[in-house]
Amino acid sequence: MKRNALTAVLRAVVLIISILMIYWYSVSTIFNIGTVLGNLFFAWTGANCIFWSKISALIPKIKQNKTAKIIYRVLCILFAVMLLWVIFLLGAMAYFAAKPPKENATVVVLGCQVRGDNPSLLLKKRIDTAFEYLQANPRTKCIASGGQGSDENISEAECIKQYLVDMGIDENRIFIENRSVNTNENIRFSAEIIKQNGLNENMAIVTDGFHEMRAALIAKRLGYECGAVSSKTPIKYASAFTTREIIALTAALLLNR
Repeated sequence: MKRNALTAVLRAVVLIISILMIYWYSVSTIFNIGTVLGNLFFAWTGANCIFWSKISALIPKIKQNKTAKIIYRVLCILFAVMLLWVIFLLGAMAYFAAKPPKENATVVVLGCQVRGDNPSLLLKKRIDTAFEYLQANPRTKCIASGGQGSDENISEAECIKQYLVDMGIDENRIFIENRSVNTNENIRFSAEIIKQNGLNENMAIVTDGFHEMRAALIAKRLGYECGAVSSKTPIKYASAFTTREIIALTAALLLNR
């Protein structure tokens, strides 16, 4: 009886978490691979909770078939490995997001979507974070990094610089990198600007916390030390972008890029 009661409580808890997570992904209004896979995963866990009595009744039958039993065990192992991997990555992402930059490191602001001439909410958060850091560290130089998408009137780099200058940062402190279309190019092209202009080769990367780890690994591969100046991701976007980043990090680590 105690075991059945505990199982029922666990099912209820997992079901509630699954519903809340699906709601969280939905209110983000973001549609990306993170949203899709996140919703599918929590829909699956929720369905397992709802139909657990029928599923548990099938397990003994599955174990009677040798092939089905092997497949069942492999799937259980894969699920456990995936869960541990996600937990590990979340911890590693938190570590990189909290790692401070060295003194007078060159600030590299990573671009994000521009809506017309104006920054998206995520990019505005990054700009505000960069402004606070540059104000507190008046000797530092800054690289605004990000190219121009087909639906953007100006490049992300130009948008970053424009807003920083409007907020009071001397434009002579800001260098433009407006060729990049992804994180790899953000860091690589910014590194070229650092070398060309004799800037401090330590980087202070300004981006969302979930994004800091991948940026840092790219910088390290290019031979640069870096620390994080993390902007605060709006809570409603955190689930979608963090899930997408877990997928992107996994691909980057597997492919060594």
